Amino acid sequence: MLNRCGTRATAVVLAAVVAAASQLAAQVDVYPRSIEPLEWERITVRVVNNTSMPTVGVRVLVPEVVGILGVEDKVGWDYHVLRASDTAPQSIEWRGGAIRNGDFAEFTFLGRVSGDVHRKSLVVPVTITRADGSTVSFGGAGSDRAAPTIQIAGSTRVTVWGSLALAGVAVGIAILALALAVSNRGARDNRGDRA
Repeated sequence: MLNRCGTRATAVVLAAVVAAASQLAAQVDVYPRSIEPLEWERITVRVVNNTSMPTVGVRVLVPEVVGILGVEDKVGWDYHVLRASDTAPQSIEWRGGAIRNGDFAEFTFLGRVSGDVHRKSLVVPVTITRADGSTVSFGGAGSDRAAPTIQIAGSTRVTVWGSLALAGVAVGIAILALALAVSNRGARDNRGDRA
C-alpha cells in the first residue's frame, strides 16, 4: 500500500514537472502590457527558447484595431508584413535567424490602436517555427497555449486644449443658430408688416 501511494505521488510530481517544462520550453510575451488609443507604441514580442531545437521563424497576428506603422529591422532576420484581407488577418513574420537553446530574441514594430477602441484586452497570437519545420502556436485556432495580451488602458482622451476648442465650436454653433433664428423671425415680421 505504501508503495502504491509512493508511486502515485511520484507520478503526480513527474506530471507537474513535465507540464512546467513544456511551458518553459518555448515562451512568448508582448510588451508593453497596456497601451492607449491613438498613441504610437513600440510593441515588442519576446520569444524565449528553452529547447534544443532552434527557433527560426516568428509569426505575429496583429489585432485589426492596431495599425502597423513600421517594423524595426533585426540583424540576421528578414520580415514580411501581410496586410489584412478577406481570408487572413494582418500579420508580421520574421525568418532567417535562429534563437538557440537558452537564448531569447525580441521582435518590434510600431503600432497605433484606433481611437474608437475602449477598455479591453487585445489577444496577440504568436506562432514560432522550429528548425525541423515544426510549429508551436500561442493562441489562435486549436492552440492550448495562451496568447500574450495587451490591455487597452482607456478610450481616446481629449486634452484641456481640445476641450476648450470643442467648447468654442459649440458656442460658435449656438451663436450662429441664434443669429439665424433672429434673422428668420425678423424676415417673417417684415413680411407681416407688408400684408
